[in-house]
Amino acid sequence: MTNFPEVQQITGRVVISEPIPQTRFETVKAVVAPASPADAAQWTEAGVIDTRGFTHLTLSLAGTLQGSAQAGAIGVALVPDVPELLNALRTHGAAPFALRAEAEVTAPLGGFFSSGSTTVRIGFPRYRVFLYNATSKSAEALVYAYLSGS
Repeated sequence: MTNFPEVQQITGRVVISEPIPQTRFETVKAVVAPASPADAAQWTEAGVIDTRGFTHLTLSLAGTLQGSAQAGAIGVALVPDVPELLNALRTHGAAPFALRAEAEVTAPLGGFFSSGSTTVRIGFPRYRVFLYNATSKSAEALVYAYLSGS
């Protein structure tokens, strides 16, 4: 073990009781009411993802429309859990620094939708999960977030 400068000396026995996680897989499930991508005030808020200790996130989205299938898009925006940025979202409809994925809904798939996976570098310790639905039917959506250290 390497010691730090004099002000941070470590003495005694150092024990790590369990492995430090290198990855974590999170899912967030929500029923998403219709709301256009441009109308952030109507987006469905679906929880928080804690990203502390990780450097990258692979984000994807899948689900089904309720009722008959129709064309449109379902999207997820992970907005940094910072008061000023959440205020910008609620007041101005802007989502600065948001991590996003979007899935097209097509009638031939019977209302099933799924996005591609997007891997991005994490810049904040927590993100709030918001979803929008640019169809006229509610949707059941699952957000998949794979957190990793590299």
